[in-house]
Amino acid sequence: MQDQDEFYRNLCSSETLRSGRRGFFHDFSGHVMQTAGDTWTSGTFGRIDDDVGRVRAIFTDARVKDAVADTLANVKPLFRDKDAEISRRKRLEGYQLAAVGEHEKALLLFSQAVLRAPQPGGNKTVDQGLSLPLALLGRAGTFTALKEYHFALEDLRLAAEHDLPDKPMRELERRREECERILKDNESSLVPVDPRINKLARLIPDRERGDGDGGGAPLNGAVNSELRWSSGALEIRETTTAGKHAVATAEIHPGDILLVEPPLAGCLLPEFYGTHCQHCYARLRAPIGCPNCSCVAFCGKKCRDVALTTYHKYECKVLALLIGSGMSVLSMVALRMVTQEGPRKCLKIYEKLKKNAVEKAAPPLAATTTTSTATTTGTATPDTHDMKSPVCSKSARRRIRRRKLKESRRDEEITKMTEENGTKEICEGGDDERHVDVAPYGLVTHADRRTSKDFLERSLMAAFLLKCLQRVGFFACPTPDDEVPGAEEITVAALLLRNLQLLQFNAHEFFETRVSAEHRFRGSRPVYLGVAIYPTVARFNHDCYPAVTRYFVGRHIVIRAIRGLQPGDVIAENYGPIFTKRTLADRQRTLAGRYWFRCTCKACQEDWPPFENLTNDSARLRCPTAGCDRLHPLARQGKPIKCLDCQKKICLEDRLACLRECEALYNRGLAGMEDERVNEAIGTLCDALKRFHQVARPPHRDTHLAEIALSSCLADYGNTWRPAAL
Repeated sequence: MQDQDEFYRNLCSSETLRSGRRGFFHDFSGHVMQTAGDTWTSGTFGRIDDDVGRVRAIFTDARVKDAVADTLANVKPLFRDKDAEISRRKRLEGYQLAAVGEHEKALLLFSQAVLRAPQPGGNKTVDQGLSLPLALLGRAGTFTALKEYHFALEDLRLAAEHDLPDKPMRELERRREECERILKDNESSLVPVDPRINKLARLIPDRERGDGDGGGAPLNGAVNSELRWSSGALEIRETTTAGKHAVATAEIHPGDILLVEPPLAGCLLPEFYGTHCQHCYARLRAPIGCPNCSCVAFCGKKCRDVALTTYHKYECKVLALLIGSGMSVLSMVALRMVTQEGPRKCLKIYEKLKKNAVEKAAPPLAATTTTSTATTTGTATPDTHDMKSPVCSKSARRRIRRRKLKESRRDEEITKMTEENGTKEICEGGDDERHVDVAPYGLVTHADRRTSKDFLERSLMAAFLLKCLQRVGFFACPTPDDEVPGAEEITVAALLLRNLQLLQFNAHEFFETRVSAEHRFRGSRPVYLGVAIYPTVARFNHDCYPAVTRYFVGRHIVIRAIRGLQPGDVIAENYGPIFTKRTLADRQRTLAGRYWFRCTCKACQEDWPPFENLTNDSARLRCPTAGCDRLHPLARQGKPIKCLDCQKKICLEDRLACLRECEALYNRGLAGMEDERVNEAIGTLCDALKRFHQVARPPHRDTHLAEIALSSCLADYGNTWRPAAL
């Protein structure tokens, strides 16, 4: 059994790195591992205890360097290029469908024409080099026919950015003025272009959202001063047994919004590249493309420009290669964490991590020494146990203490300046390494529990990604293939290796709710679009009976309570296996294999039954005596009983009556959900769940059904999509 569990764990670990057995990387890693042999892998490579050393070894060790270099030398840019002929053909087909009133089908063809069209002048033999503005003009006409004037106007503005002959330009200006007039005349009656803006505004204030889309109500209990995206009702604590985890600092009620956080980095699954925005993950209606490739699409100029100035300018020319390599989407996110920052910031991040590791090994400062800003503001201290921490001499420790004291005094000056100048940025440009946030890189990696084979395979993935970065100009002067990568390149590869480790345990799949044509909830299901890293949510521990649910609004993850919590209670989410659907043995095996821990939640400790064996009679009533935590089986008689803990005579009749009222409220909430009265259903279910947990404790079948129903209703506030009827 132990061998089977070890096999399952290794399989799960490998699948977070690469997808199945297809693609170049599977063959590459297999060849290198066979060349290395088990003795070298465990005896030589396995003794290396830092990421820089691991990456350097596969480029320098005589046993494997040739196998690595020979294969990686074949890495070449590979992407889906523009094609003016295809763009022209799609545009003409779009006009044919539009002429017979098939506007939705025409819209798809015009969008394909937009995405495949080269930049003006790129191919003058087709459409006189004007394939892109012509495709945009065609799509604008279709949007006008569909009365979607916002999209039509945006396409006309995009087309006007290019030099058109006089006659088409005059026609464009006439149509643009017409769209602007219609929009102005109907300003109060038209539906907003993007309903996600309104959804997000209801969740977080505009000062935190930072997108200029208007105001909104703050998070429940006000925004947390230390955790930017969180409610003041929670904090992150650390214990030796549970690590860093979320804990309630105030009473939390069902439905409360606890956190609204954007991703540090995220990637779509390749099958959604054509239907969702590469940057914000929104479903596409009027997609625009990258100027150079036809691999990706964006919902508009804002997302496109952010991507082009950060990560996509590097990923563009190798995106097809990355997809074809067989790497997992987690590996794509590991690369995105690097490409979106650029080489200079990546080096600063790794140097800050290295510095923290050295300081962690140094003796603590005297009690009278002023603490650093990172400590006083509650910033999580990165867990750098997998970075090499050299033993410091006495003189080195003195230097470290002097430097920390100097920095702490400088931090005091910065804090004072900040208080005097409000939120003004003190050090514009972010050149000072103290302004590099490395907290997300302190998430658990389990480096101390990894096998040498696991490290070797992840190091090979880091080497492959490094070679891709060398090919696309990420480095100013990339090292030639026949030389060992330079120090900066090795450092970036080491950061990639660290990302590959931490993402295995800390990433979240993001989704949209696919709504059926018949009913808002019946038949709806989540469709997973990709994977992202949300550093604060990653601190939430697992429970097979979670206290919160999650959904997504645009790129943001939203965490909301589905049951009440008291100050000091752990705020736990669910990593996949839930007690209502999976047995204890199955849950434990999944969690041990995928996340490397044994769950000790109440549902596991007490082996709560799954739904097929669950009844309402499993619940227990709380003792009505203040301060007594005793639980009592459901009392069916009105006679007083003696509580064995508080030694008082108690009557549970009122609590039992309240429980029955909760069950009636559950039915009312479910009826509201059936009738698609979402707000009413949420209010009723939240009230009933709050009352239940005040008088009783699960398991209780109707309560768990109500919590699942509440989760579905809350997800209706997030990203949803109802396919058009054919």
